[in-house]
Amino acid sequence: MPRRTSDLLSDPNFQRRLLQRIREGWSFEKIEPMSTDEIFGRLNRLGVTVTPKDYQRAAERHDSAERLADEWRERYTLRPEGRYDDDFVWMAAIVLWKRLIPDRVCFEQIDEQMQEGYRLLEQQRIAEACDVWWQVWAWIKEKVTPARNTLDALDADFRGMQAVFNWCQDFEMELENAGIGDSQYHQLRIRYCQEFLETFSDIDWSMRNNFSRAEAESYWRLGEIETAEARFEALIDENPDSAWGYIGWSDEYWLFHNSPKDYDRAEPILLRALERPGLEDRDDVLDRLEKLRAERAQAGGKKQRRRRRKRK
Repeated sequence: MPRRTSDLLSDPNFQRRLLQRIREGWSFEKIEPMSTDEIFGRLNRLGVTVTPKDYQRAAERHDSAERLADEWRERYTLRPEGRYDDDFVWMAAIVLWKRLIPDRVCFEQIDEQMQEGYRLLEQQRIAEACDVWWQVWAWIKEKVTPARNTLDALDADFRGMQAVFNWCQDFEMELENAGIGDSQYHQLRIRYCQEFLETFSDIDWSMRNNFSRAEAESYWRLGEIETAEARFEALIDENPDSAWGYIGWSDEYWLFHNSPKDYDRAEPILLRALERPGLEDRDDVLDRLEKLRAERAQAGGKKQRRRRRKRK
């Protein structure tokens, strides 16, 4: 039976081997202080007999420094001087990209910034994370080509710590969270959702629905109610049997603390959904309708009590 990670981390022998690996192995912290000449000198000693010009020419064929390193491994016979010199090759390729190809980012640089955003989110620095991720989004768009215009194709080449498929949805949600404190992020959320749906050709209905609903929600948060309603209407027209267009629209009238509490506008939207015989997620609509009616009844009771107190 495979050992659990927690068991391995508490194993003194594993800890000793891990510390030895860190001491003897290569890391970006060890390579980055080296000069470019030193890096190429070591690559040459290891059997990768390339020059800076060779590197720049090879980079024209790739969007990934690690893929460039894979090309080296296929072309050259590595002559390692230490146990972990294979790591030096791909790490050096990434460090050299930053120095020799300053006008074009590689996938590894995009992944690095993507992870920086997640680090900021762990610290609850949501707006800063969104600023970092807006740059990530700009770089991702640059990597989309006619042959790489789907999320599957992009992720196949990206090979990052987080799939673009997952990250793109995280970004949309965090833009909403950042918008709570600063409305500019609602504006960015609208722009992002529009650009995302225009960029990729393989977006399934579920994801398209979520991004379209997010766009409508942000228009509402900005006070552009007529535009938001038009977006919700278009979303429902596109897929009238999807419950969440109706739910999202109805929610804006009553569910949130800053909603207008216009139950008479919210309820007919849910009833309209229930008229569809093929409605998906019907139970979710019924659940929302039950909660809406309960809240409206409770609000009505409070109004009656206030009127009685005034008459006294």
